[in-house]
Amino acid sequence: MDVPRDRLLTIGEFSRLSMLSIRMLRHYDEHGVLAPTWVDPHSGYRHYHPDLLRTAGRVRALRDAGVGVHDLAACAPFVDAARLRAVLLERRQAAAAEVAAASSRLRDIDRFIDELESPAMSTPITRTVIPARQVASVRDVVPTYADEGLLWQRLGAGLAASGAQVSPDALSVAVFHDEEYAERDVDVEVQLDVLAPFTDVDGVRFVQVPAVDAAVGELRGSYEGSAPSWPTWATGWPSRVCGPPARCSTSTWSARRPTLTRRPGSHRSACRSPLRRADRRGHSSAHRHTPVIVSVPSGNTTGPRC
Repeated sequence: MDVPRDRLLTIGEFSRLSMLSIRMLRHYDEHGVLAPTWVDPHSGYRHYHPDLLRTAGRVRALRDAGVGVHDLAACAPFVDAARLRAVLLERRQAAAAEVAAASSRLRDIDRFIDELESPAMSTPITRTVIPARQVASVRDVVPTYADEGLLWQRLGAGLAASGAQVSPDALSVAVFHDEEYAERDVDVEVQLDVLAPFTDVDGVRFVQVPAVDAAVGELRGSYEGSAPSWPTWATGWPSRVCGPPARCSTSTWSARRPTLTRRPGSHRSACRSPLRRADRRGHSSAHRHTPVIVSVPSGNTTGPRC
């Protein structure tokens, strides 16, 4: 509806009614988010139709939800409900990821506080040979270490299709193949012990894992924040660690529903790193092997599926 110019709202009036600052109204005009109805050619003052208050309300709501100026401009004039819904759903997913990251940081802080208040425990390091294993394996690059579960899902689906039989006391192993800690795009392999060879299917491969000469340190408690006394061992033994690190736990496998169930809580864990003997100059001589971290649950509670 046309409104005489003398009935348009000045930018100050529109700012008060829309609860958007004059600075932001100018910013939104410059970026195509919310344009004024009329701009005085002599003074450059912006004027707004009262109906634009509804549009301003949607702009404010989207802004408060974390939608940036670029996406706001793409949504203008804010009448396409499908487009608005898509933007909000995308923002909701991002907010959920931010909450998960914040929750993880809180857990890290709480664990560190508990460690500060608990007496330090020494972990003796011994040496052992990890027997050879035959496993079902899936290896791929995933966005982060937290996305390891995607590989377990693929392993479960492939095992169901292959008909492979899982060992009664199978070890579920995650091997991290990057030569250093990776912030993104991590090379991860997941393994599950099987009773016999099978034909590869859907990215799930049968792999013979050789025996590994390893240093072993037992831990008690969860994996998070745990580490044996590697510095003491590293300076006292004539050997060096070789191969990518790994994490392993005993698991329960459901044949009717191909899911892997781990048992968290109180653990007795053995952290294992493969060894190769070092010469007097600190150089090492041995083939690369895979270190393994083995966890033996002490309770019978069943945890979340991987």
